[in-house]
Amino acid sequence: MNNAGNQILNWLMIGISQSPNSLNESFYFDKKEEKFFSIVVTDYFMLDDNLDLAKNTTTSYSEQNQNKLVTLIKRIDKDDKDILFVPRLTHKERRDILSEFLSSVDNPKEKEKIGNLYFKMDGELTHFDKKFEIESSQKIVNEWNEFKDRILLSKAESFLNLNAINLNNVSIMDFDNEGGITIDLTKDDNGNEIVDEKRWWEFWK
Repeated sequence: MNNAGNQILNWLMIGISQSPNSLNESFYFDKKEEKFFSIVVTDYFMLDDNLDLAKNTTTSYSEQNQNKLVTLIKRIDKDDKDILFVPRLTHKERRDILSEFLSSVDNPKEKEKIGNLYFKMDGELTHFDKKFEIESSQKIVNEWNEFKDRILLSKAESFLNLNAINLNNVSIMDFDNEGGITIDLTKDDNGNEIVDEKRWWEFWK
């Protein structure tokens, strides 16, 4: 496999390992354009209620990429069937994976440490990428990372196969080097000045 293919697999593995409840970044595949892309939560800050570019915001995206993002977000909002969401591991899958890994740990003390760290937490297990460096030996850390990556790679390949995606024909839309957004708080989404009867020092009154 070439470097581009490996890059896409690594990108998919990152998307699949995102916390199930996280809104920070969501990963997608556009079947029309045959491109992978991600939307970060701050991308929505540049839009008004109609998902058009708000007139009180400026971004560091190029005009072309800015327009691409707006179009993609609108298509996602309309449940466009040609845009596929990259599924994340569920809480149950995370627990099952960790349980399977623990069954391979020979050292009872190490096994107990990891079990206490994860399974006795309140609520769901969300920190799938949380590492064991503090509580565990480097050997256990390395074994966990290798085990976890094998699972993630298998999930990534399953996603590709299920959706008949050929790595030789696809690419990633990369917006990572752009994306700064500035909002003018003195104006509304339509670019009109906001009139506030209170003086700024009366805010807490």
